[in-house]
Amino acid sequence: MSFGTEASRGPAAERWRVALEAWGIPEDILAQAPENPWRLPVEPFLAVADAPLSVSHRRALEALPAGGRVLDVGAGGGAMSRPLGAAGAQVVAVDTAADMLEVSGAGTRVLGRWPEVAEQAGVADVVVCGHVLYNCPDLVPFARALTAAARRRVVVEITDAHPRVSPEEQVLWRHFWQIERPDGPGWEDAVAVLREIGVEPAVERWERRRGFAFRSRDDLVAGFRRRLCLPADRDPEVLDLLRPWLVQEDGRWLMGGRPRGLVTMSWDTGSQERSLPGV
Repeated sequence: MSFGTEASRGPAAERWRVALEAWGIPEDILAQAPENPWRLPVEPFLAVADAPLSVSHRRALEALPAGGRVLDVGAGGGAMSRPLGAAGAQVVAVDTAADMLEVSGAGTRVLGRWPEVAEQAGVADVVVCGHVLYNCPDLVPFARALTAAARRRVVVEITDAHPRVSPEEQVLWRHFWQIERPDGPGWEDAVAVLREIGVEPAVERWERRRGFAFRSRDDLVAGFRRRLCLPADRDPEVLDLLRPWLVQEDGRWLMGGRPRGLVTMSWDTGSQERSLPGV
């Protein structure tokens, strides 16, 4: 099934693509990386998955019938779907990382990239997708596939700005590589793309006091060092630069000083008989 091509991309979708591609790491820096700078550790995803019920969870629960089916696209540690599974839902998790799927808590797991694995994942009463859109330069087919897979509702959660828009990121990249990082896109840009393909989402803005957290300061520092394409012997220098923002709470280390602005976008699909080929 085709969910859209480059030819179907409108002005808002093109702006979104260009803004996200600006986050690419220059080839000369990437060539020096001793580790994959895009690899994400499992631990902080589990910490977020243990957070209390959020606006996004409530919007999903409102549309979820008893014993219903939930599809979690880009599941990570299961932050979006664990509370729904606890409420009795059958959870299907989709992710590109096998180690994330292992800890997602989902009963059914589909390894692969959305929307390429949409038919394999099937349809669900509610489709949830947390903190994935900023990884999707071609947002049109991604969003269309979310809608096509949902019988009742789609619930998407993102940060209000790109998650790497932060003062510490700018300080680090200026210090080590003398480059400026982008400042977009943001949630309003995502909404503009959705409207361009005929989706009018309900939008709710809220804050979370605590985001990704690590059991050790060294793990947090190593995460920043990897995405800077630096070797491990630069950890002390990274730590010195991060000190103004480091906070320890409840035995975990995180970047403090400000709450994380979040946005929940939800839309009803208007069809409880929706199906994909072969499902």
